[in-house]
Amino acid sequence: MKILKARCAAPAIVLALAFAGAAGAATLGEVRKAYLTHLTVSAKAPQNYSPSAAPSGAKEVTYASGDLRLKGWLSTAQLGKSAPAVVFLHGGFAIDGDDWALAQELTKQGYILFMPQLRAENGNAGNFEMFGGEVDDAIAAGVYLQGVPGVDPKRIYVMGHSVGGSLAVLVAQMPSPYKASASLSGYARLTEWIDNRSPLVPFDRKNASERAIRDPFLYVSTVQVPLFMFTEETNARAVETNRTFCLQVAKTSSCRDAIVKGDHGTMIEPAIRAAIAQFRSLP
Repeated sequence: MKILKARCAAPAIVLALAFAGAAGAATLGEVRKAYLTHLTVSAKAPQNYSPSAAPSGAKEVTYASGDLRLKGWLSTAQLGKSAPAVVFLHGGFAIDGDDWALAQELTKQGYILFMPQLRAENGNAGNFEMFGGEVDDAIAAGVYLQGVPGVDPKRIYVMGHSVGGSLAVLVAQMPSPYKASASLSGYARLTEWIDNRSPLVPFDRKNASERAIRDPFLYVSTVQVPLFMFTEETNARAVETNRTFCLQVAKTSSCRDAIVKGDHGTMIEPAIRAAIAQFRSLP
């Protein structure tokens, strides 16, 4: 495997910005601009997939994220001239028809649905960065939706489950086209989650700058949009962590957390319905 190097600012500058973020003086966007992840390995996403056509009710499209051209699935239902839309960030590190099926409550409720494949997933270009460039991809998916006919550009939301839920938290801390973000079974102590999956990590976990661009707790004071966090009742650690995070965010921005009945999988559909209710409550 190749070792990839990225241009970055001096580590001391990056850490100073990160600590400033914890104090409310710097944003995740500023810290990410100062430091681009340095991958220790060049690899595709660590999840097997089977090449497949877009599922029923969707078409495959291509969207741009920087220099990358990535694929995704866009719902085909005609919902009028100005419908709300959701970018749904799937769980795990690849998508299949099951992911699409789990998100269908959104189309039933009148939302245009876009489920992007991220860099290095499902045969896409790029390298797996584990919450690095994938943040850019998630934002780029929202930019793509702004140009889709029939989408109301003022009502574009992001929602994610599991890995996608944690990604949705980082996205909420970045400038983006999104009106709000919903995290379903995400985990705000993201660096802890990463440490527990060390064989998959494509960067140096001991590098403080790498950790700083992946730690939502450092930027609780600079969340950019309303954030809704839904956690399954069976995961007490995640319930406590996400509630603590939301309470800190709520001091300067908007964050609501809720416990959802079910486990990691069965919580998805009720959490989607709850997230839709929150989206609709926004002015």
